[in-house]
Amino acid sequence: MSFDQLIAEELVVFDPSIDSKGSLFERIGDVLEKTNRIRSARKVVKALFKREEEISTGIEEGFGIPHAKSKYVTKPALCFFHTAKLTDYSGIDGVPIEYVFAIVVPEKSADMHLEILSTLSRRLVDADFRKEIKEATTPADIIRRINQA
Repeated sequence: MSFDQLIAEELVVFDPSIDSKGSLFERIGDVLEKTNRIRSARKVVKALFKREEEISTGIEEGFGIPHAKSKYVTKPALCFFHTAKLTDYSGIDGVPIEYVFAIVVPEKSADMHLEILSTLSRRLVDADFRKEIKEATTPADIIRRINQA
């Protein structure tokens, strides 16, 4: 499955009022529910937190990749959020997260989940990709960059 099938402009959010991991995950659930990608925001938020308990999904340079598999996901999705610096969510380098790619897939989609996560992780290794994501100001900028990579 290609990224252009997973992400859409309504799944890209620039919101500096999001200032904690909890408010981020709640907003991810709301956006996914309103766009009919999931059946229950509450259950998907719970799945995101459960995954986060295993090990933080914060990586480096302010990027995080929270992800979850859930039977409440009706359509695999990739969201992007640019938030305030989240003081309760940081990467392995200690930098607070503020650029978030969230992945949700149906519960029995382990291969798809790993493929999306792996592809996105490889792209985030590229300094130019990270720079362009950080400089993006519109949903179209994010989608264009993701699909060009």
